[in-house]
Amino acid sequence: MGRERRNAYYAIYAFCRHTDDLIDDNEGNPRLQRIMIRNWKKRFLEAYKTGGSEDPVLNPFIHVMKKYRIPLRYPLELIRGVSMDISKKEYGTFTELRRYCFRVASVVGLMLMRTLGIENARKSKHCAISLGIAMQLTNILRDVGEDARMGRVYFPKDELARFGLTIDDILSHRKTERLMRFLKFQVERARSYYREAMQSIATIHSEVRMVIALASTLYREILTVIEENEYEVFAKRAYVNTYRKMLLYARLVLFGYPQPQPCQSGA
Repeated sequence: MGRERRNAYYAIYAFCRHTDDLIDDNEGNPRLQRIMIRNWKKRFLEAYKTGGSEDPVLNPFIHVMKKYRIPLRYPLELIRGVSMDISKKEYGTFTELRRYCFRVASVVGLMLMRTLGIENARKSKHCAISLGIAMQLTNILRDVGEDARMGRVYFPKDELARFGLTIDDILSHRKTERLMRFLKFQVERARSYYREAMQSIATIHSEVRMVIALASTLYREILTVIEENEYEVFAKRAYVNTYRKMLLYARLVLFGYPQPQPCQSGA
């Protein structure tokens, strides 16, 4: 990407990363997490109001927000979503989980989209929202064991029940045939959101189209690794090694991204 757009991405990433770290770095101390996130939100709103800050993370982010007219509601949604991890350890339905995914992931894409030359705003927003949900669902599948050790289960309770499972099956790291069928269902749902996102990618500015396609491809590959690991999500953390990343990149450069087939999401 060009320097200007690249720096804008850095600024957005730094803000999102720092916001998330306020919770992750203080895991196990809800009181401190609430204080940290509340103070961060206050400082952010003050910086937004005045148009700048001495904070090395806030100042460039505010500059990017003003320049690209990023709506205030997007970073506020991110803060609200990250704050959900303080006390919310389980989700009743996918509707609840989808709202969380939108707040912590989709809004990041929506902010990034503002820095692009968008030809079709509606389809581009759909791409950002779907890709964010797909990536967050992938994160959840990749981190099942780690989250369970912290007493957190993101899978909707009503869907667990549909497969004859409970929250305790996840917290106890109990791998069964039922769990494997359930994980297969969740993997396919994530893939459906990737397909939805890629259906809209042609509307994205050509300068970053390959970057988005690569990010989507690499993250989607985590789902393939989970399948190769036979859905062992407790003892193994699925990841895509460097060699595999290079092969995927080379395939994209040589053959482009595959055109997705029409699909319906698992929402």
